[in-house]
Amino acid sequence: MTGKTMTEPAQLRSRPFWMVLIGTVIVLGGAWIIISRGLRPDAVPGSQSAALDAAPVAGHPAPDFTLPTLSGETLSLSDFKGRPVLINFWATWCPPCRAEFPDFQRAHIDNADELVIIGINNTPTDQPDRVADFVADMGVTFPIVLDESGEVGKTYNVLGLPTTVFIDRDGLVNEVFTGPINQAYIEAKLSEL
Repeated sequence: MTGKTMTEPAQLRSRPFWMVLIGTVIVLGGAWIIISRGLRPDAVPGSQSAALDAAPVAGHPAPDFTLPTLSGETLSLSDFKGRPVLINFWATWCPPCRAEFPDFQRAHIDNADELVIIGINNTPTDQPDRVADFVADMGVTFPIVLDESGEVGKTYNVLGLPTTVFIDRDGLVNEVFTGPINQAYIEAKLSEL
């Protein structure tokens, strides 16, 4: 019993110390959160894209590219600034790519006024003479470009096909998704872009 009475006063004496310490930590933590939010590049509208390097990472500006179309013209990502863009890396030999193309085509038709879809053929791993027939067989009407050197795929760190990159109206990467997607997923993402 005497041991109990000796620790109770010691506990009571240390309780105010701990309460002050915990209160100080909470106040300092809250202040740090408020200050650090003010220091972030995205705290000022429009400054995030200027502060971050272009990279295939969510929140970063999407790396620009200029590639030839099937008709021999050129297309640049920057041509579509101010509009949400979905870019899809694919190849004719890729079964999941073939499976998702009808959904891309439907999304292209259903959202033609608000969404740009660009198909980027991974030409170094494909047979270029088959690309035009593949596109015609699939009934694709959205732009198809040829990454003949593979540089755009490297820039976007494409490790597998298909890979889809969602880019918002401000030109920032929203998501990089490897694997097949469907129209429902595209429609759901459109509200975030």
